[in-house]
Amino acid sequence: MLRIPLWRARALAVESENGTDESGGTSEPAAAEPAPLSLFDLGDPPPPPPAPPHDPPARPEPATGSTPATAERPAEALAAEEASAPSSSPSLDEPTADKPVVDEAPVGNLLDGIVGQPAAVERLQTALASPLPAYLFVGPAGAGLRGAACRFAGELLAARSATPERERRLALAEQHPDLLVFDRVGAAMTAEQAREAVRAAAAAPVAGEQKVIVLCDVDRAALSAPILLKSVEEPPPSCVFVLLAEEVNRSMETLASRCARVDFEALGDADLQALLVAEGIERGRASFAAAAAGGSIDRARLLASDDAAAERIETWRGLRGTLNGTASAAMAAVDAALEAAEQSAAPLESRHEAERAAADEQAELYGTNVGRSSLDERHRRELRRVRTDEITMGLAVMASQIRDESGNGSLRAEPAAGQLDAIGDAAEALRFNANQRLALCCLFIRLGHLGG
Repeated sequence: MLRIPLWRARALAVESENGTDESGGTSEPAAAEPAPLSLFDLGDPPPPPPAPPHDPPARPEPATGSTPATAERPAEALAAEEASAPSSSPSLDEPTADKPVVDEAPVGNLLDGIVGQPAAVERLQTALASPLPAYLFVGPAGAGLRGAACRFAGELLAARSATPERERRLALAEQHPDLLVFDRVGAAMTAEQAREAVRAAAAAPVAGEQKVIVLCDVDRAALSAPILLKSVEEPPPSCVFVLLAEEVNRSMETLASRCARVDFEALGDADLQALLVAEGIERGRASFAAAAAGGSIDRARLLASDDAAAERIETWRGLRGTLNGTASAAMAAVDAALEAAEQSAAPLESRHEAERAAADEQAELYGTNVGRSSLDERHRRELRRVRTDEITMGLAVMASQIRDESGNGSLRAEPAAGQLDAIGDAAEALRFNANQRLALCCLFIRLGHLGG
């Protein structure tokens, strides 16, 4: 390797600065070498120089007769144009496919619709100001206890809701998610039904702050009454119990003592007739149905829609004349009575057929048949009830006939009293789900032996 002395390197540097080479001549200036790069030069390249300023394009003048610019248009014209322009999205107040129109027609105070029970209505109206945990409605079958309970529940739910009219309508139709009505299955409320009611009471309300649980026929809940006792005595603050019973018997005395009692009376013929006329029934038919209904609202409505009711009443009037104390005569009378009871169920069966068709349509639409078994069970219970009501009405017709005969002297007092006792025993047995054929057979044999 060639080594250059230090003094020679310095001389070369001086010559380079003076523009001379080793021979003493003048040399061309050397091209400037680029400066070495530093770490600060490794970033992004410097931005290009700014473009020279230029004038914006001239704004074209609007043609004659064209719409002026927004800033130059009057505010009234802008408001009118915005109001008429179609909206790209629906307003919250507009009905859409997933938000149907809801009928908001007011229904008023539901307690005003309770017919023929002024004392009970006054008691319930007072109770709305400060509801108690549990109520007991006591009254005869057909006095409208269930309807009154739903109306009372509707007012309780409406009192703590921002949409009171909606709560009333749903409760009146028994479609409110926070109104639970428990019907007995069979002769009495089962223990499983009682446990289900207890679980429902412990759950929080679904749609609001209040829940109402209605228990039907608790006078036939001897085995399940102890299960209900604790929940009825100390329900959650959001739950109100309404118990329905025809009477307070020994099996439910403790349960009844935990409730505020509200008594209902059997409806008079005038009240029933006024109700039917208000519902559009012709006055003559309404008068007949009210007289034959035995104070029952449901029974009066069925009779008003039943063209064969008058014929069946005449059938019951003629049965006593066919009895002679023999088993064959008694069985013939039983067949006639049960045939009349079967005919009385025709209007209800038509209604049930429509309900089953609607349930089948829902099942086909949604692919599920949930609730069909409970629907069938309710239909069986209602059919048995309407047949029992028909027999009870027939017994009442016979009892009225006996009293009339005793009053005009055509029937002596002693056999009249015996026949009335026999009819009362049969009615009591039927009320507790006795076999209808057997109960009627025993009755007609007794009536035949008592004679006149």
